[in-house]
Amino acid sequence: MTSNTPTRALPNLPLIGTWVAALALLGVGLWLLNTSNASQVELYTAQSQDYAAYLGAQTGTTVGGLLIAVGALAIVIAAATQAVAWSIARRATQAEVAAPAGFDEDDSFDDEPVAIVVPAAEAPAAAATVAETEPAEAEPAEAEPAEAAPAKPEATDSK
Repeated sequence: MTSNTPTRALPNLPLIGTWVAALALLGVGLWLLNTSNASQVELYTAQSQDYAAYLGAQTGTTVGGLLIAVGALAIVIAAATQAVAWSIARRATQAEVAAPAGFDEDDSFDDEPVAIVVPAAEAPAAAATVAETEPAEAEPAEAEPAEAAPAKPEATDSK
């Protein structure tokens, strides 16, 4: 039996987690890219000979750019997942609305044999109709003997 009482939809926690992770990746990537670029600018303007700091700033810029790319991809995935989840929820709601309210799930009558009653006057005609509609059981075909070849005339002694 189906219940027609509306239920409150639960929040989709994995989807919320995907959005949070995507935004966190994007935010960390932007922060790392900006700080690494600022560090490179300081090294260039000071004309520093500290190559370790310079390579560290370049690495930070690269990693920041990659985090931005991964964060953008995660946003696309989260948006697509939310669209699919929304579509499924909408179709489920439409199916609940379209379902009959008094649906009877009792199917105990399915296992009962069904008898067909044919009046005696129509019995021969009904039997012929059934015989025409039902396929005949396949019986192995017996090989018919091939036509006998003409017998040779018996040899006669004409001596």
